[in-house]
Amino acid sequence: MNIKLKNKNIFFNIIKDIVIFISFFLIMQILVILFKSYLNKHNSLFSIIIYLIMCLYLFLIYKKNLINDLKDFKKNYKKYISKSFKIFIICLFLMYISNIIITQFTGDIATNESLNRELVKYKLLYSVIEMCFLAPFYEEILFRLNFKNLFKNKIIFSIITGLFFGSMHLLVAKSSIELLHIIPYSIMGFALSYIFYDTDNIFTSITYHFFNNFGSILLLMLAGSI
Repeated sequence: MNIKLKNKNIFFNIIKDIVIFISFFLIMQILVILFKSYLNKHNSLFSIIIYLIMCLYLFLIYKKNLINDLKDFKKNYKKYISKSFKIFIICLFLMYISNIIITQFTGDIATNESLNRELVKYKLLYSVIEMCFLAPFYEEILFRLNFKNLFKNKIIFSIITGLFFGSMHLLVAKSSIELLHIIPYSIMGFALSYIFYDTDNIFTSITYHFFNNFGSILLLMLAGSI
């Protein structure tokens, strides 16, 4: 009886997590359609509004988890950040090295990266708000917090959600050879998943996600790309 109940709970959690994930993008697409005329005239402003609405949507779903994690993070952020620093730096190094090698092999950067660079170049303020604050929040909830209860093993959780995170960044890929870029994206996805699972606090991975994205924008600025 206990085994049946356990299997039923696992099945329910899988369905629930999938529904939340799909509903996020479905609602976002509906909002894009509703705001279509405004997006054409005030693209940046209404894009931010849409992302804010989606962040609120996830907050309402995981309100209790997020409030508890925030309280815990305020008390223990130094311990969590220092505990996760080594794995973040190692994966950051591997991500950049693999990205350089793949770029040399394919002759171009990933389409997702190209779009982000264009965004940073022409809409710096919007890109900082979206990439450094909003994206880390909703992506960490969607890819990490949303699926954590499905896994009892930290490594398996980190690998699977890391690969899922990496693959979602390639939905705009223009060629099959570009799929090689799943490696650097998944390495960072692995790091963030590992950090979240290891500290059991979503704001730790949100913080490192912020540092990664902000660092990327800063590097572009220092390199004179914008």
